[in-house]
Amino acid sequence: MRLISMTPDALRNALVCALLLMLCYASSVHADPLSRIADDVVRQTVFDLPATKTDAQPTRYNLWMYQNFMLLEGMDALGEVTGNKEYKRYAIRNIDFFAAWQSKFGDSMTAGPKWYSKPREMWHCGMIAAFAERQRIRPNPELVKGMATFDALLEKAPAFEDGVLVRRKSRNRGLGLQIDDLYMITPYWCRKAELLKDPKWLDRAIEESLHYFDYLWDKEDKLMHCLWLGKDQAPYGLYWGRGNGWYIMAVTDLLTFIPQDHPKRKEVLEDYRAFIEGIILRQSENGLWHQILDRPDTYAETSCSGMFTYCILKGVNEGWLDASFFEAGKKGWYGLLTKVDNKFEITGVCPPSDISSDPKYYLKSRAPKTHDQHGIGPFLLAGAEYLQTNKTLKATDKSAP
Repeated sequence: MRLISMTPDALRNALVCALLLMLCYASSVHADPLSRIADDVVRQTVFDLPATKTDAQPTRYNLWMYQNFMLLEGMDALGEVTGNKEYKRYAIRNIDFFAAWQSKFGDSMTAGPKWYSKPREMWHCGMIAAFAERQRIRPNPELVKGMATFDALLEKAPAFEDGVLVRRKSRNRGLGLQIDDLYMITPYWCRKAELLKDPKWLDRAIEESLHYFDYLWDKEDKLMHCLWLGKDQAPYGLYWGRGNGWYIMAVTDLLTFIPQDHPKRKEVLEDYRAFIEGIILRQSENGLWHQILDRPDTYAETSCSGMFTYCILKGVNEGWLDASFFEAGKKGWYGLLTKVDNKFEITGVCPPSDISSDPKYYLKSRAPKTHDQHGIGPFLLAGAEYLQTNKTLKATDKSAP
């Protein structure tokens, strides 16, 4: 066998070329499930207003659901990183369709009994954060109407003495600070601050997030409790995976809006980093996280795994975390890929849930579903952030993920 002699520079160039080829292959392999799932979302979403409300019924992706706001964000991020204009336009087309439908047909397309026109809880927020963002670019009376309705709900919402908004919990549990509500309100306030050019809404979002950490963070377990009951002055329930996911999704979104010189930015970053360090301790060998985070005997749950993976990778890309955290993000993304079946549907997703102290509630009453929207949005966000990392590595010729 004849050996080929190479100079150090030639060897280096050859290795770089091989590395980039491998990186391109990895990106294409990982982009395929993303594009297949995103293309299916586009195909199923209605964008053209029918002549009557019975002609072309909207699909679940058009409905007034907070899961759909997360999906809008995922499609937008994927469009940004891939350059796919159809993905990039998805959010505005969906919002414009919803506004046009409401103007013409009213409440015949809500996800529940008048969640849009008469919301009763913060989780009835639907896609309200996208309303504020769209109104800033293309004003529409329906968007103003929708925001005014939700603002009225928040103005009447119960609160603890320190002003943090809370829920009225059933079964005589009284007022409770529930972890998922942070994501239902702070993304809206951040975008409302930009729309109105009024920083008080951003400041309110910041204060709300700091309150949540103070109430729910467990210093010993390094996880967030999912409910604080005012009547008991104590946390309640188990360490539910997606509950923790909602918290860090809200804080990650918030950090993209806080100016570098804001006096509270450092405090929010400290909360974010403490959470990320804690959640990585609970990551399984397969890269995923469990339905009950400190119970590895519970099933690997896809929506929280997508949320954590996205928030870790976002932190690395934004410089909130150092590069060493990328390994956890990469591991999470590879784990998420194993949850896509041969129909390109996402498996292992916890359906809508309350907060419970009974493990059976999360394991039997909330058995995993396939392709629930709670899992689609985080998967798209995590995948888009992983592709963004690949683009950054290619640009700097650093080692492959």
